[in-house]
Amino acid sequence: MSILLSTPKSYGWTADEKNHISSNYRFSFQAPYENEVVVSAEQLLNQENLLHFLDQTGPRIGSNKRAVTASLFFKRYAYCSLTSCLYGMTMLNKSFDMNIKNVYLIDHNSESMWLPSFTLKDASARISTESREDWRSSVIETLFKENISIMLNHVASSARISKATLWENAWIYIRWVYETWLSEDHPPEVKQRIQDDYSFFMDATPFHFGVTKNPFQRFKAPIGCGPTKTRKTCCLYYKTENGTCCSTCPKR
Repeated sequence: MSILLSTPKSYGWTADEKNHISSNYRFSFQAPYENEVVVSAEQLLNQENLLHFLDQTGPRIGSNKRAVTASLFFKRYAYCSLTSCLYGMTMLNKSFDMNIKNVYLIDHNSESMWLPSFTLKDASARISTESREDWRSSVIETLFKENISIMLNHVASSARISKATLWENAWIYIRWVYETWLSEDHPPEVKQRIQDDYSFFMDATPFHFGVTKNPFQRFKAPIGCGPTKTRKTCCLYYKTENGTCCSTCPKR
């Protein structure tokens, strides 16, 4: 199922921006090495391909159950899709084309736990030419409606795993990147942009996510309560070989 992939187009990013994104968010602006396996996200939308991929990947995750493998696969897929795109959008006012047809996973054939990198066939920067609110809306809509939601629904139905679990697998990385950036030293206008973009996920209308109800509102802490780190669903990591409950697991 591996395919050949050349160096992606990457116009519009500075060398420092590329270095930061690739160093922190498992994104590659380079052509994969010959010994690396490259899988397009679009290939995995075929159920037979996806189930074969999960069965092949499971042992490297420490899992012999499809639902467990599916949850941890989607966790990694969400991390790769979300973090680099949100960093570009919020911190640089630039975006990637995150349509699922543009997305590729790179398997480094490491002996350690399966942690893929991520690349795009066209990784050129898209810069706002309209109001930032309209531009942000289009970035999030492409990221979710044309990518993450498609893969989420396919994984949930094919591997018979709860959509709520998969949505929370995505939410933990949204929360992680924004709370990390808010804790850092940034100019006031950047801090405000970080806060505004973070809040957008709870306030956004459902069409941004390709669903009928905002999938992240269920994870919002009740009014009057401080923010909670405990998940509402379990990602099933504890069911892997030598796995434990995560620090935010509701089963702890």
